[in-house]
Amino acid sequence: MIDYRCGMEQQRPKLADVARVAGVSRATASRAINGLPGTTDAMRRRVREVAAQLGFEPHAAARALATGRAGSSRPEHIEVLIVDPDPAALSVKPFYGRVLTGATRALAGHDVALQVRQVPAPPSRAGDPPFGQVLINMPAAAAAALRRTRTVALGETAPGIPFVAPDNYGGGHQAATHLVATGRRRVGAVFGPATPCAQERKAGFLRTMAAAGQTVLSVDGDFTRARAYAAMRELLTLEPDLDAVFAACDVSAMGVLQALREAGRKVPDDVAVVSFDGSALAEAADLSSVYMPVEEEAASAISRLLDPALPPAARLPTTLTLRGSS
Repeated sequence: MIDYRCGMEQQRPKLADVARVAGVSRATASRAINGLPGTTDAMRRRVREVAAQLGFEPHAAARALATGRAGSSRPEHIEVLIVDPDPAALSVKPFYGRVLTGATRALAGHDVALQVRQVPAPPSRAGDPPFGQVLINMPAAAAAALRRTRTVALGETAPGIPFVAPDNYGGGHQAATHLVATGRRRVGAVFGPATPCAQERKAGFLRTMAAAGQTVLSVDGDFTRARAYAAMRELLTLEPDLDAVFAACDVSAMGVLQALREAGRKVPDDVAVVSFDGSALAEAADLSSVYMPVEEEAASAISRLLDPALPPAARLPTTLTLRGSS
């Protein structure tokens, strides 16, 4: 065993000594010793081994300050920041619940709190930044302004902002391929808002349909049931004989199904419906839907906040699950 204490016998080892011998910064050494996020398991073992060999013992008050517990029991926290103008979004959109499930699982065993904040528009830079943020529906310009803290976006945003995302384009391609293969020729679509994930789904669907020589009658929506319902009624006015509809998310599909039912169009006999998300809504409604692993997506984002040294995440695979609607 190498004895690192040479030259330190006459004085009590300090954190700076541990950091120097371990080859890390003082901040990294402090986080490793105190079990805070931001260091890998290997780094924590290395720093703690060096601390033990040097005989380093952190002062109780200093340890409390380092962990943020001096006079407070609050741990570090990660914020899930959701930009969504719909005040009922957290209760009516299964996506957000799945995100929180994945994030909670990823934080198991870590002394890190999870906070959720929904805002109708991107926030300013005001406020005390948390240890890290998971950004959802964040425009690129706003995401770039939040770089005071660690950030990982769900979906591609601004250059330089790490992100985790499913293969939205591939999912749109799968939905279109299925409708073409089943002989649907008068196809409509209720797409999503101007977010990267929605635009990727739209692009995958439209390009695949174009490659098959088919046009698509479409309306842009906003991932809400009410807007999708109105959009579907608009599509039926323009083309009463539509025989297929692609909805950009399961919540939108609920509005599509309602409008079709009121118009007397039978699913799937008259109109096939395919959606995107693969949530519990799709299963309950017997709806064909592109499944995306939201829980895995959120867990991957949390892992990258805890350990920024992890390699960039690959696109998560999406899979079309066929049910009774198509």
